Amino acid sequence: MSAAGRDYLDAMLDVLVYENVLVAWRRTPLGGYLIVSHEGEEIRLTTPQAETWAQGAFAVYLALVDARRITPRIPGDTPQK
Repeated sequence: MSAAGRDYLDAMLDVLVYENVLVAWRRTPLGGYLIVSHEGEEIRLTTPQAETWAQGAFAVYLALVDARRITPRIPGDTPQK
């Protein structure tokens, strides 16, 4: 994965933490990722697995926002009524 791709994945994971979808995440020493769920589960993923997982989680998050089931917390974002 390129540095730009890794930055994009990191940014997606940061947003998922900020929006309270995840508790935390970090890169692992061998180039993978560790994701911590709200249940306290630590999920160790390779970079391609983390990318797929994050895209799926982000799609669910956006679908819930679109359906107005949750309100995004992103700064400067004004909820639509």
